[in-house]
Amino acid sequence: MGLFSCGKDTTAPATTSNKLRIFRHEELETATAGFSPSSLLGRGSHGSVFLASLDGGRLLAAAKVPSDDDYSTFDAEIALLSSLPRSPLLVNLLGATPAAGPTPRIAVVDLMPLGSLHDLLHHPLRSTPPWPRRLRLALHAAASLAALHALQPPVAHRDVKPSNLLLDANGRARLADFSLAIRLPPPQALPPAGTIGYLDPSYLRPTDLSTATDVYSFGVVLLEILTGRRAIDVEYSPPSLEDWAAPLVLAGRFAELWDPRARPAEGLEEEAARDVAVLATRCIAPAPEERPSMEEVLECLREAERRVRSKPPPAWRRLVRWVLGRARNGKVSDVAATQPCACRSPFV
Repeated sequence: MGLFSCGKDTTAPATTSNKLRIFRHEELETATAGFSPSSLLGRGSHGSVFLASLDGGRLLAAAKVPSDDDYSTFDAEIALLSSLPRSPLLVNLLGATPAAGPTPRIAVVDLMPLGSLHDLLHHPLRSTPPWPRRLRLALHAAASLAALHALQPPVAHRDVKPSNLLLDANGRARLADFSLAIRLPPPQALPPAGTIGYLDPSYLRPTDLSTATDVYSFGVVLLEILTGRRAIDVEYSPPSLEDWAAPLVLAGRFAELWDPRARPAEGLEEEAARDVAVLATRCIAPAPEERPSMEEVLECLREAERRVRSKPPPAWRRLVRWVLGRARNGKVSDVAATQPCACRSPFV
């Protein structure tokens, strides 16, 4: 399977070749107003990101400057991103300063003007997205991760979380920050890494790393999308989202799960949300071999979205079908019989 070709869907668009540009340090310094606080977009564990206005304002991008003690990790991230074709599913590398320059390398990547999924779910000043919109964002994120896993050799991201899912100008979620990403199997015995709350508890040794590690993290992201709760929140008991949500799903107590700001509507929306909740618990299964692949996760989310987007017939039309069915067969006609999806919740 080729890169980002998981099915015929808008979540798997065509890619373009990755023609990287060499930027001069002075050029980026000018583009970011001297890396001034007014240009700062955000800080992370591996560096800071600044708004860069290049080519006379015709190119707006993000310039990523590494932390003082993180140069080797940063070089590895640039090398990995350089090997990937450009895709609308990722925050792509546009170019970087030369590797042999007198100053630390600076990477230039796509500008994501609408913030992150984390901001969308948790920022007090952001409007809360309704459930169908959340499902669509989950679908975008799953497509990005499934594409990485479909590579030969596959790439493990190792830090899947809402703050690393950034929103482009069209509101699509793209996977970002490849600071910890590596190809499988890893070329060397790298220690386990990730973010607490999303980190696979079975990933204890370098040899434990697999694509299932990312699947676990994505399962936590799905629960966060459904519930509106952070992965770890000490204001709740238990503070772990997984420890709180998984028993509710297994007991079929879905109404207690939903984010009160964005409850799915009764009917098809709620049925789809239940399916996604069950899918999330499959993703965080303790044994990696029991988790679905990201390709299966993507297909389940596509099926859930198809159900949300479909509209049931008006009540009067359903009534007519029921009456005609009884008159013809002595029972209600199964006019809309379909084969159940393997992703369907057993509680629906």
